[in-house]
Amino acid sequence: MSFSWHPSTTSNNAANDGPLHRRSVISRLHCSGTRPTATRTCMAIDACFGSYYATFLASVARLALHTHSWIPEKSGHRILIMARQFLKVVAAAALIFGASAIEREPHQPTGGGDRIVTWNETVASPRFGASSRSVSWLSGVEDGRFIYLSNNALVIEDIVTGANETFVPADKIPADYAEYWIRPDLKKVLFATNYTKQYRYSYFADYSILDVESGVVEPLVDGQAGDIQYAEFAPVGDAILTLTTKAFVRGNNLFLSKNGTISQITNDGGPDLFHGVPDWVYEEEIFGSRSTFWFSPDGEYIAYLSFNETGVETFTIPYFMGGEKIAPPYPVELDLRYPKVGSKNPTVALTLLDVETEEATPVEIDAFPADDLVVGEVKWLTANHASFAYRAFNRVQDLEKLVRVDVEGYASEVIRERDGSDGWLDNNQGIEYIGPLQNATRNSTDAYFLDLSDESGWNHIYLYSVNGGSPIALTSGEWEVTSVLKVDTERHLVYYLSTEHHSTERHLYSVSYPSGVKTALVDDTVAGYWSASFSSSAGYYILSYQGPNVPYQELYATNSTTPVRTITSNEALVTRLQEYKLPNITYFELAHPDGYTLNVMQRLPANFDPSKKYPALFTPYGGPGAQEVTKRYQSITWRAFIASNPELEYITYTVDNRGTGYKGRAFRSTVAGHLGRLEPLDQIWAAEQLSSQNAFVDAAKIGIFGWSYGGYLSAKVLEANSGVFSSGLIVAPVSDWRFYDSLYTERYMKTLDANEEGYNETAVRNPEGFKNLAGEFTILHGTGDDNVHYQNAAALIDLLVGAGVPVSKMKWLSFTDSDHSIAYNGANIWLYKYLTEALFREKRRSGDPLVHQWSKKSLPETFDFERS
Repeated sequence: MSFSWHPSTTSNNAANDGPLHRRSVISRLHCSGTRPTATRTCMAIDACFGSYYATFLASVARLALHTHSWIPEKSGHRILIMARQFLKVVAAAALIFGASAIEREPHQPTGGGDRIVTWNETVASPRFGASSRSVSWLSGVEDGRFIYLSNNALVIEDIVTGANETFVPADKIPADYAEYWIRPDLKKVLFATNYTKQYRYSYFADYSILDVESGVVEPLVDGQAGDIQYAEFAPVGDAILTLTTKAFVRGNNLFLSKNGTISQITNDGGPDLFHGVPDWVYEEEIFGSRSTFWFSPDGEYIAYLSFNETGVETFTIPYFMGGEKIAPPYPVELDLRYPKVGSKNPTVALTLLDVETEEATPVEIDAFPADDLVVGEVKWLTANHASFAYRAFNRVQDLEKLVRVDVEGYASEVIRERDGSDGWLDNNQGIEYIGPLQNATRNSTDAYFLDLSDESGWNHIYLYSVNGGSPIALTSGEWEVTSVLKVDTERHLVYYLSTEHHSTERHLYSVSYPSGVKTALVDDTVAGYWSASFSSSAGYYILSYQGPNVPYQELYATNSTTPVRTITSNEALVTRLQEYKLPNITYFELAHPDGYTLNVMQRLPANFDPSKKYPALFTPYGGPGAQEVTKRYQSITWRAFIASNPELEYITYTVDNRGTGYKGRAFRSTVAGHLGRLEPLDQIWAAEQLSSQNAFVDAAKIGIFGWSYGGYLSAKVLEANSGVFSSGLIVAPVSDWRFYDSLYTERYMKTLDANEEGYNETAVRNPEGFKNLAGEFTILHGTGDDNVHYQNAAALIDLLVGAGVPVSKMKWLSFTDSDHSIAYNGANIWLYKYLTEALFREKRRSGDPLVHQWSKKSLPETFDFERS
């Protein structure tokens, strides 16, 4: 996930959403101990995130070294580092392979009362969110042990016995820690403190190490000034050395710490050269994480990537307030290395480090020329350190090579190639090493790994030999595997989520990789959206029902279809919702005459009367591979408010157009080479169908609202001059793909030299549709947007002003220093108030005989938030 097209609503997007589809920083940190090196856990520190520029001066000072690495925080964007909490549970485990699907009564539907949700309850101080608990399972110990926070202390609990013990007392935990890692032998804890946000996922911090037994705390390295970029423990292998080994990055250089001795592995890191951490564009568009070094499973080697930004163009972002209450005479400027379409990309180098000898050996990447290379994944293909693989793409990411590198002799071999020039190739980062397959069904001395691929036209799980050869499909069919949750090498099972029942749903399955036998772990004949979190050895899992009704969580042993206990019931939310009359949400498909279907989510007003006419608002995202229409629980936020308030009562429609995800490669790839051509046609056609089929839709008042890619799509819909849409709310849009970063854009549009006509077609350049709108439209953008630069809005505004779009139809708002989330200095709530006002004006347009609910003598000029 997370930041979606409007931050005040719940994102319904899966992991493969387009890079413009923004999540909050920490929601995409997988704080559940997924790294094999140590248990990784996070905690909320509101003080770290609540002050937008609390560390502004320190960040500016650091620009002397990182001249392009400081980006202001997304204050107010609900950026929380999640606390790990859990309830005491008891279970017993013995595997029964092929257990039947879990049976349970369906969760009760929500609503049923007479109250109407208000502005304060849904937007200003939302009170209808569903809670959930995330568990940090411990590895390297008996399966079923997990860690959680209780009374500011870290507590370890055993899922089988229910016994718990204080692991780290509250007085030994730093008050301002942002994240921590537990060494696999449970003897050390690494804390990150003094947090300063850098890019979307990365941050600077001080690091300290707690000796659990003695309680002694020591710094990772002396002389820290909040300048460590990343650190982690080595995994515990057979060598005693690995117990004391840590690796960290400081000043864009990689360091090792062994037996208390610090060794600097690289010496040339600096503003243009990154070792072991990604630069901006690789962090944002490729890895989605803040480190690019990987210990071997035995901890004896490290493979790491370096990124050279020499020659990458700089984009300067001014910050007018500079974090102060009174603006400085000159703005603070961020010079960000930002490769745009057709410009130079950072070059990538791969190095293998022997931890014991500290010898660093460059590994030649010859899959593609350096200027035509994108590295998407590095993964060890061994239980020790025998070999690893890197996934290489060409620049436009429609050719892929998976290359195995043998540590002994450094020989490399291409073990898999793929041509995806019919569209693009997604970087799934899905490799999971399994080992040899020796059984009656598949007897092979080769070692194997799992990966995801849509080579059949649908995304599925495959087994691949580390020596190459034909893949073995573990799943197949005209549906897609959306994620692999766990590989259980003891029981030879893969747990995964898929769309087998419907593209808007997720059900949980296991498949045996020796036999291919599949088992449903939930009732996949009932519409639902599920996920799960598995213990380190997969003996237990927390099953999360995520919709369409109120979510809940239950604990299971993998041998049983009976829950051990409920983890989160959300019964208080169920009870609260029964007091309200809620909008009615339904899901359906529209069958297009050209032979494809579009998923639709419809939200009808709380006091819906089919004999009346209602204005409609379309709320698309629509980007390649993304998904908005899912059967997840729909949080009751702004969209619920505008559907419920008697002065508004908007029907909202969310339509997933061609190019969006989880309906097969052909459906996704239709937009390749021409983003913005088909998507608006689908939105317009859907609006025509829905308004003509439903007499309750006021066809004269159909608006569209989108953020980021959704903002771009909204602008393209208005540009189309269809006469179907009457108003628009365009937030943080791309207006010309030449302005966006190369690694995202060229994946879908190819290069500018190869597709200049496509770039010209998909830019927003025709003002006629804006001129001819029956109502009004607004463009809203943050001036400090480091992702979709304000340049996009500025160019679009200039086009429309120069074309003479009537003043009565066009408005634009600039939010000082706000980034892509538009949250700085209270901007987010202000923005939603403005959007609400705009919808209120649209409903009143053309002499609408609206009677104000408070019986005022005349129609108000503005919406009354105080009384709604």
